[in-house]
Amino acid sequence: MFGIEARRVVAWMNGCKGDPKLPIGSIETRTLTVVPSPSKAMERLNVAIRELKCSPPPLTSGILRLQVPIEEQIEAIEWLHAQHDNLPRCFFSGRRSRANGNGSNLLMDIGNENGDTSFTNNLVGVAGVGSAVFFQQLHPFSYHDWRSIKRLLSSKCPLIRAYGAIRFDATANISPEWKAFGSFYFMVPQVEFDELEGSSMLAITIAWDNALSWTWDEAIHSLETTMQQIASVVVKLKKEASGESILSKTHVPNKTHWDLAVKKALQEINTSSSELVKVVLARSSRILTATNIDPIAWLACLQVEGEDAYQFCLQPPNGPAFVGNTPERLFHRKWLSIRSEALAATRARGESRALDLQIENDLLSSPKDHLEFTVVQENIRNKLESVCDRVVVEPKKTVRKLPRIQHLYAQLTGNLRREDDEFEILSSLHPTPAVCGLPKEAARLFISETEMFDRGMYAGPVGWFGGGESEFAVGIRSALVGKDSGALIYAGTGIVEGSNPSSEWDELELKTSQCTKLLQLEVPRQSKVENMEIIY
Repeated sequence: MFGIEARRVVAWMNGCKGDPKLPIGSIETRTLTVVPSPSKAMERLNVAIRELKCSPPPLTSGILRLQVPIEEQIEAIEWLHAQHDNLPRCFFSGRRSRANGNGSNLLMDIGNENGDTSFTNNLVGVAGVGSAVFFQQLHPFSYHDWRSIKRLLSSKCPLIRAYGAIRFDATANISPEWKAFGSFYFMVPQVEFDELEGSSMLAITIAWDNALSWTWDEAIHSLETTMQQIASVVVKLKKEASGESILSKTHVPNKTHWDLAVKKALQEINTSSSELVKVVLARSSRILTATNIDPIAWLACLQVEGEDAYQFCLQPPNGPAFVGNTPERLFHRKWLSIRSEALAATRARGESRALDLQIENDLLSSPKDHLEFTVVQENIRNKLESVCDRVVVEPKKTVRKLPRIQHLYAQLTGNLRREDDEFEILSSLHPTPAVCGLPKEAARLFISETEMFDRGMYAGPVGWFGGGESEFAVGIRSALVGKDSGALIYAGTGIVEGSNPSSEWDELELKTSQCTKLLQLEVPRQSKVENMEIIY
């Protein structure tokens, strides 16, 4: 489905190929004077690049970020849309409620070259183009790979961050549509646009390491090539349905095979000799449209519904875009403080306040949903307790409401014993029972034997590593968007004792509706493809 399009070939530095035990020469952020617009920021950065070429650093390795505060507030998603198909690219918007301003925003004290620290703002969203350094391998994400990323990060430079995603199951074979991502893919953007509350910022990052055969001169030349492609004019996006027409919509599995898979799972769960308590089964829906879907414009539309959710986009060179609007946090770490959450069970929102409350009460009182939720909450708590001194669950169980759906929810907080436990948390929390099942290995094995498609990064960790702070969401409510008129939309649902195949199918439809209904994608009447199946 996703053909590789001919694009300019640019060399990048793969940070995973170095020795993470060798310290990087320098990690530095320089803030330049404030300017009124993105075009002025581009001018200022181009001058700075020319100055850097005249006075290269004496070090054999390092990472340098130059950032220019912009007086005007511009949305990061709109800046990224103006860059068209410049690859690789990334976008991440932390979960925040526009109603009360709460969310996972990073408070920054930005001092410029004149010593002015008047820019103190919350970071709303980040968009990046080009790769100062990337991290990718075919093997599962390891402690060595984590150390390779952390080697180029520092708490003194909080906005030098590596954005990316990790496969749901790194032991599974990678299908063609996910090949460009490898088992994991992270990037530190070469050119980055930061949307702040009340202002913006444009930045460039240069990374070099002679030991990786990537010199300062090569890094500067690569940055100049990327800067030549950057558009400084940003146009306001219309965040509304595009009216695209679906030519075909097919599901893997189709309804018949879905029913069989759910019944097989229930049979396994109800077998006395089986250890399986819960398994999450997923569906891949292929949508073909008359014209190409613009992944950034699509994500901007999803952003309208994204209050209290994370929005993300990750697109490596010569690959499709992985985009999503996920409500689920895997974890957020700031220094040693860490928080995670349990999110499970799903209901639609009611059309009236009374009906919505009735649905909420039904969700809270449902034994089946309580079981599914308890499995998730207790598992996350046990994982946190293994590396934290104290874990608090508050609230223990409530309902979290989103524009189309509502879930059972609990928040868990704790304090890590040491910062290196971040890798342990990431590797132990993922995959959570909310996207895999319990016990984890038994559920993962059942999924690998039952599902007929590659989940890729769907339901895997999506987010960023920073020096003193990191944050990851769970890559659900997501899709893979290619350049050949189509998308793969993913959704899953938890199967526990008491589950019903038809009800679980309806839940899949509900979860994918934010992607399809939002864009007003309607299947033509003559196209009868509701239960068509794809084999690949």
